[in-house]
Amino acid sequence: MTQRTAMVIVFDIRGDLCVLSHRETMTMWARALARSGLPVSYSAGFNPHPRLSLPLPRAVGVEGEGEVLWVQLERVCSPSEAEGLAQMLPAGCAIREIEVPAGPSPRRAVRADYVFERALGISADFWLERLHRAHQQLLSGEPILRKRQTPRKQNKTLDFHSYLEGISGDSEQIRLSCRIAPEGTLRVEEMLDWLGLKREDLSGSPRRNNVVWISN
Repeated sequence: MTQRTAMVIVFDIRGDLCVLSHRETMTMWARALARSGLPVSYSAGFNPHPRLSLPLPRAVGVEGEGEVLWVQLERVCSPSEAEGLAQMLPAGCAIREIEVPAGPSPRRAVRADYVFERALGISADFWLERLHRAHQQLLSGEPILRKRQTPRKQNKTLDFHSYLEGISGDSEQIRLSCRIAPEGTLRVEEMLDWLGLKREDLSGSPRRNNVVWISN
C-alpha cells in the first residue's frame, strides 16, 4: 500500500505576485510542483487535482511573509528532494523552508500582523495622528463597531475588539496584530477604513507577517 505523507512549504509572496487570487496562487504552486518532479498526490476521478492546501488564504493585493502551503505526497520525501522547486517559481515567490512533519498535519493560523507603510506624499504628522487616534480608541475599551456585508448580502456588525490584539508603529509604518478565529478575521479594507487610510496613502501593498500557526 502506498505510504502517503505531507510536506509543508513556508514561503513569501511579494511584489506583483500579490495581485494573484487564491485560485491563481494554487495554480502557480500546482504548476511549479508538477515541473519539480515531486511525487504529489492527486485526487481520483475524471479530472484529478493535486492535493494542496493554503490554510490561510491571502487577500488579493496583500503581500505575505511566512505563508504556508500543505502538500500531500505519494511517498515519504526529504526536504533535500525539493531543492529544485525554488527554481520553478516566478520572481516574487521565495521559499523560506520546507518541512516534512511526522504525519499529515494541516495547520491552522491563530494570529497575524498586518503592516501598512506610509507613502512619501503623505505627511508624517497625518500618519502619526491616525496611529495615535486608533491606539487611544483601542485602549479605551469602547466598542469599535463596523458593518460587514456577508456573501448573502446581509449586514453583520463586527466589534474590532474581538479580533484586534494590538497596534504599534511610528512615522513610517503602522502594524496591527489580529486574532484569526475559526469564523474569520478582520479584512484589510476594514483595517484601513478604521485607521482612516486609503490604499493610495501607502507606499506599497499591505503586508501580512508573523503568522502564528498551530497543528489541527
